[in-house]
Amino acid sequence: MTGSTLGIGVLGAAGIAERAIVEPARELDGVRVVAIGARDPERARAAADRLDVPESGDYEMVLNHPDIDLVYLPLPSTVQAQWAVRALQAGKHVLCEKPLSANGTTAAAIAAAADAAGRRAFVGFHYRLHGFTGRLLEVLTSGVLGDIERVEFDYSIPHFVVQPGNIRLDGALGGGSFMDVGCYAVDLMRAAWGEPAVVSADALLYPGDPRVDLRTDVELVLPGGIPAYVRSSFIGDDKGSMSLRVTGTAAHLEATSVIVPQWGAVLRVTAGDRVLIEDKAVDGENSYARQLEHLVGVLRDGTPSPLDAALGVGTMTIVDDVYWAAGLQPR
Repeated sequence: MTGSTLGIGVLGAAGIAERAIVEPARELDGVRVVAIGARDPERARAAADRLDVPESGDYEMVLNHPDIDLVYLPLPSTVQAQWAVRALQAGKHVLCEKPLSANGTTAAAIAAAADAAGRRAFVGFHYRLHGFTGRLLEVLTSGVLGDIERVEFDYSIPHFVVQPGNIRLDGALGGGSFMDVGCYAVDLMRAAWGEPAVVSADALLYPGDPRVDLRTDVELVLPGGIPAYVRSSFIGDDKGSMSLRVTGTAAHLEATSVIVPQWGAVLRVTAGDRVLIEDKAVDGENSYARQLEHLVGVLRDGTPSPLDAALGVGTMTIVDDVYWAAGLQPR
């Protein structure tokens, strides 16, 4: 870090940077967003002006800036590894937007580059740092459900959100519903139960680009032979879904808004007619703010993080397996 301040640079002028980095940095002492870089410096300047970021330029300016310690990459997953490795080699830490990279191979390249450079690489599964997610994982591993019999995720984006022209519908840029939201389910499964294995997958393809899955339904098996089912979708109903349901021999769990807990997440555990647990996300707590606060802490003290890229490689390997099982090429 530059003295007591963590300087952040952003590669790319994607809109997510405002919500994920710029806004949280305004509320956190010891953090400063120094610059935004883009392939088109004029686009970078427009974004910097709008967000009140002091400097802008191209990617190289960000990578070579002496006051930048951490580079945030909200880039298409198919180019994320290239620029993450470049940033690590330039002596910067990196935070890659989820799901880390295009596939397991390029994800592993990021983790290896971080080791070689003596720097940290992270994946932006921001929901993991929210207090609601911590409570959810606590309940899932507490034994209150008894023996787990079935796990179901439905991560469906409302049908009107992802429209033609959206990057998420471009196969060349790593588009697809499982890349976009299914990866969250894989990450949470691994955190709660360990490594799943893919049994089967079925994808409904986008007519405008048959490399892209509009919806994917996956069957997996968790350690101990527990069946798990994931639906990822860009064509959900008007309300969409970010839900998790877990059936155990002693109780049943339902959780909502799991991907973005600050959108009114609720956790409920029932046994027959009895409500055993009912928790809600704390009003005002923001997962992106918690993520940035966490990164400042682990960069200062060197402690492990659930966002470490080395852990994220396993998630991307399973995402690859899902696409293979669906008859598609990994990204």
